[in-house]
Amino acid sequence: MKASMLRRALLCGLCLLAFDQSVLAAHLDKLFQADAPATGRDVEARQAALQQALATVLVRITGDAGVVNSEAGQQLLAKPGRFVAQFRFSETPATVPGEAATLRLWAQFDEVALRRALRERGLPYWGRDRPDVLVWLAVDDMGRRFLVSDSSENPLAGELRDAAQQFGLPASLPLLDLQDQHAVSFSDLWGGFLGAVQKASERYRPQVVLVGRLEHSRGDWSGQWSLLGVGARQNWTTHAASGEALVRAGVAEAAGLLGTQYAMVASDQTSQLVSIQGIGKLADYARVEAYLASLSPVEQVQVAMVAGDEVQFSLRLNTSEQSLMRLIRLGRILEPVNGDSDWQFRLVH
Repeated sequence: MKASMLRRALLCGLCLLAFDQSVLAAHLDKLFQADAPATGRDVEARQAALQQALATVLVRITGDAGVVNSEAGQQLLAKPGRFVAQFRFSETPATVPGEAATLRLWAQFDEVALRRALRERGLPYWGRDRPDVLVWLAVDDMGRRFLVSDSSENPLAGELRDAAQQFGLPASLPLLDLQDQHAVSFSDLWGGFLGAVQKASERYRPQVVLVGRLEHSRGDWSGQWSLLGVGARQNWTTHAASGEALVRAGVAEAAGLLGTQYAMVASDQTSQLVSIQGIGKLADYARVEAYLASLSPVEQVQVAMVAGDEVQFSLRLNTSEQSLMRLIRLGRILEPVNGDSDWQFRLVH
């Protein structure tokens, strides 16, 4: 399409085509939803359950497990009802005669109201622009050594998925099929030979790799963790009374480390010009415009210039330009033209 034709199309606003959000927010469609156990349906029990559900959401959208104990976090939790869009109770009948049914409360919180509240209190916000995390787990359970696969029925796999959902990480386990088995072994993970692990991870195209080495001995569980793909390699250890608790602690720490990279504190509004090459048709423009508008720091997207297959966008931001750059590099929609030196990108087809 010629530049003049494209310009007329843009000015006419014929760009509202569907955009697949799954490329940005895999597994994060429930970012502002949570459930919690409830002791009853009365006002006091409902308030307590809503507080617990809101606490889960606050940790998830700030990337900070300590936010619920902060003064600002306590202010938000004091009146959780003001952020509730909808809620409902669910009851699961007891499986053992004589036991009481299990009651839980599910809540959907208002995204706009919560984001405004975070901004007013200077708290960070971690939106749907999150890295895909591939998790390798090597387990030594009292001498029984194994790796945990995506299809595993081991409780550790289920705990990993639950923890990833709780902390808002789009995490997955490897298939451990023949290709994986030829590429990496238990000894590679246990011995810390992470070069082999990174090579084996390439087929999954993760943006971050999390490696956990879990050991069970003398009744206690200990874990050594490594997070790869966010600049310098991050290492830490955890201890817990069970393997499930150890996995949850490892995921929580990984989420916190990633949150420090990608969660943003809103600031005074600024603007930034971004030039995108490779936009040759209306569908390309719609894809780029919707992608930029979906990024957490972006308040508004406007077209500043069209020249051939290059479109320059003017973005109004609610945080620093550096935060926007990190998120663009996190996605798979745009690639830099000249490295880190400027704001010129090319659309990835």
